[in-house]
Amino acid sequence: MKGAKAVYTRLQNSWDKRDLEDIRQFTSKEVWEEINRQAQEDPKPSKTDVLRVNARLLEVAASNSHTVASVLFDVMMRESKEEDMAKEVREIWHFSKDDKDLKSFWVLEGIQQSSKINNLVLLH
Repeated sequence: MKGAKAVYTRLQNSWDKRDLEDIRQFTSKEVWEEINRQAQEDPKPSKTDVLRVNARLLEVAASNSHTVASVLFDVMMRESKEEDMAKEVREIWHFSKDDKDLKSFWVLEGIQQSSKINNLVLLH
């Protein structure tokens, strides 16, 4: 899960700098386009303090010539200096890897927001 945590931190750092070219290197076209759209709406760089990142592998599955993995992130962060309290963020990130290409890297295919209620994970 060390690699997953590194990707989470890298995405957050790149987003804070609005470094869309770095984000393009490890996201699918669809994810990059959504992040780009959000950056157009909010172009000003930001500063996020990531206080804790816990990652748990939920599922790994083979799909055609790809391996797909879903990772649950449980994160404690502060998204601006004005926030007194850190907040908990729970997201499920979906990654894929091309099994036919030995040089391929994991690519972020999607992010789902989640909240935990009575041990059930509800996806939004």
